[in-house]
Amino acid sequence: MIHNISRYLLTLVALLAMTTGAWAEETATITLTSGQTVKTYEDVTLPWSTTADILKAVVTDIKFNININAISGGDGKVVKYGNENFTVTGTFSGEATITVTYNMGSSATITVTAPAPVIEPGTVTLNDTKTEATMEMPASDVTVSYELVRDLTVGVDLNLFIDQQPVTRACIARVGNSSYQLQGNWQFAAIDKLDAQNPVSLTNGELVYTLKKKDGDGYVAVNTETDLAPGLWRLEATAKEDKPYDGTIYSADIELYAVYDLYLSPAQDENVSVTANDKAVSPDAEGKISEVESGKTVKLNVTNADYIIRKATVKGATVSYKVESQFTNGNNYGASTDLKTVLESTDLPVTIKLSDAISFPWNDESAKITSIELQSWGSDPAKLSEYSMDGKYVVNPGDVTITFNSLIGVTSDTAVLWVYFDHDGSGQTNQYEIKLSMNQ
Repeated sequence: MIHNISRYLLTLVALLAMTTGAWAEETATITLTSGQTVKTYEDVTLPWSTTADILKAVVTDIKFNININAISGGDGKVVKYGNENFTVTGTFSGEATITVTYNMGSSATITVTAPAPVIEPGTVTLNDTKTEATMEMPASDVTVSYELVRDLTVGVDLNLFIDQQPVTRACIARVGNSSYQLQGNWQFAAIDKLDAQNPVSLTNGELVYTLKKKDGDGYVAVNTETDLAPGLWRLEATAKEDKPYDGTIYSADIELYAVYDLYLSPAQDENVSVTANDKAVSPDAEGKISEVESGKTVKLNVTNADYIIRKATVKGATVSYKVESQFTNGNNYGASTDLKTVLESTDLPVTIKLSDAISFPWNDESAKITSIELQSWGSDPAKLSEYSMDGKYVVNPGDVTITFNSLIGVTSDTAVLWVYFDHDGSGQTNQYEIKLSMNQ
C-alpha cells in the first residue's frame, strides 16, 4: 500500500558516511614504527609505496640485503612491492605488521597504520512541515539516512471518550467533599485513521495526554486531580520521542459541567410539577432531585388553578464558626466566649471578621494581632481558606478577616485556628484557639 507522503514526517537526517569509490582520490596519514623510531607521512595520496631511504629511516641500522619476509593485518591493504618494499593501497582499521631481514642476519618489525580520515557529518535541513530534507553534496561518496514517522496532525482524531463514545460535554462531580472528578467510564484517546478500515487507538503509551483549561484566548495546564472545575477545557496530545509519531494535536473545546442535589420543601406536592435539566423530574420522598446541572433553569409550575406561589426562596451552603476557648499560656482571659454567627451564602467567597468572634479583655491600643495560622482542615488548607491581614491591627476592635474562597478539599467538619497576638506591645506572644465548623 502506498500512502500519501503528507501523512508522514522526515525526522532529522544528518548522518553522512564516507565510502570508497573508484572515482574518489583517497588520502591518508601513514605512520611507520620500528622499536623507538616513529615516522609519520601526512596527506599521502594512495596508493603509496616505500623506498629504500624510507625503510632505512625507520630501521636505522639497515646497510644492505633488505628482504620483506611477511605481512599481516591491514585488511589486505598493505602488499609486498618487489622484494625490498611494500605498498599501502588504501586506508584500513587497526595495524599492519611487516617483518624484514637485513645485513645478513638482522631482523626487525615495522608497524604500519593508515586510518581512514574522519568525515564530519554533512548538514541536512528540514523544511518547516518536515516533508523535505535538503543537503549540499560533499566531494565524497556519502550515505544519507532518514526516518519516516506518522504525522499526528493529519488524519488523527483526539477526543475525550465517555463510555466509549466521543463527547464534547462531560459531567464532573465531587466525591464527598473532595475535588471534582470526571464521571462515567472515561478515557483520553487519539484515533489514527490512516487505514480507514482499521483505525488504531493510540492509548498504549505512544502519546502524552494533557487536559488544559481555557483562560482568555489561551489554555493553561492545571493539576486536574485537584483543580478540575466547570468550564471550557481542551485536550492535547504530544508524541513521545521514542515512538513512530511526531507532532501535537488538539481536541475541540470540551465543556465540563457540574451537577448538584436540589431539595424541595415541602418534599412533594401533587399541585406542583418540577422541571430541571430541561426535562420533567420527580423529587423523592425527602424532596431530593439528584444531579441537577449548574447553570440550568429549574422551574416549579403550579398545576392546580386553585393555587398560586406566594413566595419561593433558595438557601445555599452555610458557613458557621464559634470561639470554643480563648487562652494564653494556659490561663483564660475573662470568661470563655461562646459566640456563633451563621453566614448564609449561595456564593463564595465568605468572609468572617474575627473581631466579631473574639472579645478581648483589655483596651491597650498597643495590642495587635501578629499572625493567624490554620492548623487543620482538609488535605490542602491553604487552598480552601485564605486569610488576609492588611497591616497592623489594633485588637480593639481588631478588624482581622479570614476568607473561605473554596470548599473543595474540606474533609472534616472542624478546624482549629490559632490567632497569635501581643496584648500590650511587649513582644510577648499569646494566642487564642478558635474552633471553626462548616456546614454545607
